[in-house]
Amino acid sequence: MNGKEKGDRHSTIKIKLNGKEQTFSEETAIHDWQSATNEASAASSEEIVEDEFEWILPNDEKNEVPEYKIINATNDNIRKLPVRTWNRNIKSSFSGLFLSVFLAIAVGLILGFIIYKMVIQTEESHVGLKEGDSPPVVEKESQAAKNEKYSMTLPEITISVLQGGFYSSNENAVSAGEQLAANNVATTVIEMEGKYYVFIGVAGELSTAKSLASQLKEQGLEDVWAKELSFGGKSIELSSKEEADQLTKEVEAIHKLAEQSAVGYLNGSLDGNVLKDVENTLNGNFHEEIAKELHGSLKSAETHLKGFQTSQSKSELLQAQQVLLEFIKLYKGEIGS
Repeated sequence: MNGKEKGDRHSTIKIKLNGKEQTFSEETAIHDWQSATNEASAASSEEIVEDEFEWILPNDEKNEVPEYKIINATNDNIRKLPVRTWNRNIKSSFSGLFLSVFLAIAVGLILGFIIYKMVIQTEESHVGLKEGDSPPVVEKESQAAKNEKYSMTLPEITISVLQGGFYSSNENAVSAGEQLAANNVATTVIEMEGKYYVFIGVAGELSTAKSLASQLKEQGLEDVWAKELSFGGKSIELSSKEEADQLTKEVEAIHKLAEQSAVGYLNGSLDGNVLKDVENTLNGNFHEEIAKELHGSLKSAETHLKGFQTSQSKSELLQAQQVLLEFIKLYKGEIGS
């Protein structure tokens, strides 16, 4: 192999990196084996190689992931880790529980103190009222409203009666009334102008009263006179104007009741329509005692007359006459005296 051939052995290698061509060259020196000396014969060859290789790497830099190492991690620590976590949880739970209990006790004490103060104030107010302190204004107004009455003047009425005599003392009048009652007549004693009069019957009309007096004389009663009484104009206190208006209507019903009770003695029969009208009138509900008594007398007379319609018993007529005389006594002599 000559020198020319050696020169021809130089070659070029091309490499592409990242899409760019890079030049690669290689030079090789080859010695003649025959011309080597004995010293050089010990070496089998001599080769000089000169390499040139240029690397072009991309400029892209990537963040390296840091590597973490466990320092002082021992098996003992790993085994103790759950225990320490559990201990921390227990301590945290005890702290929360203690805080909850403390808050509950505090709230309970505050509420208890408030309720205690309210109870004490209520008891003190009650004690104050018992000791004579003034009641609240609202209570005073309410009491004043209850005490406020409606004043009415009783209407004047004229009624026909049967008189059985008059006396200077109440005792003599009562004694005479008891003797007259033995003849199955009603009796009452009313004081008028310093005298005590005994009345033994009542009627709505004077003509009816005279007829009844004649019938009684035929039965043996000699001292019997029919006359008219007028009375009223006295003042009473009622709860309201409505009660006063109702009482006025009921008082006027005495004429119908007295007339029917006398007619029952004379004819033995009553007018049912009149009694029904009276029943519809006597429907008041009174609060004052005097109004209750007047209403009660009229209602009782109406009940006895209805009883006579059913039984035809003259005792019912007698009791109706008696309660009507008591009504006259109350209306004439007792009210306003």
